[in-house]
Amino acid sequence: MVGLFVWIVSLPSYAQQKWKLAKSDQGIEVFTTEVTNSKYVAFKATMSIKTTEPEVLKILKDINTYPEWLAYTASVSDIQQIGLDQRFVMETDYPWPYSNECMKYSMSFQRNDNKGLKVNISGTQERVGCKYSIKKAEGYILLEPDQDHIRITYYFHSEPSQNIPAFLLNSSIHKMPYQTFLTLKKKLAQ
Repeated sequence: MVGLFVWIVSLPSYAQQKWKLAKSDQGIEVFTTEVTNSKYVAFKATMSIKTTEPEVLKILKDINTYPEWLAYTASVSDIQQIGLDQRFVMETDYPWPYSNECMKYSMSFQRNDNKGLKVNISGTQERVGCKYSIKKAEGYILLEPDQDHIRITYYFHSEPSQNIPAFLLNSSIHKMPYQTFLTLKKKLAQ
């Protein structure tokens, strides 16, 4: 129930990390790994879906629709387009007894030669109008051609500002990307 952090961005290579399979179902695999200097784990979800890169990008760039498909997203506001980059404030839905937390994100699109497109998402330290702000958040979404499919990899790590026990989040973090990918599959099938 607590895979609720909306963790979406650009990080260094994690080839040395030890990924542990947390869930594998309906063509979706979700892995978790420990992160240096953090008590909260990161996740990496992957799936391959018959669609095109422009179709996925259309959904990713339509930030207003995030609450419809990005699990645990309560709201999105203050959307700005700056060149090819986008900035927005996203409120993450936390379970009772915790309050929702917000963060201002910066999202940039980076072409990786002919190998695909990386959507880097990083939380900024700008204050937003929420009682609680996520302490830190960063990740990415990678879109790669896979024959007549697109392979989507979603990596994210974040830390709440509230004193939420790490075991509570770490044990259920896989639910957030899994639910996100299930809903994204349905949206792409429409």
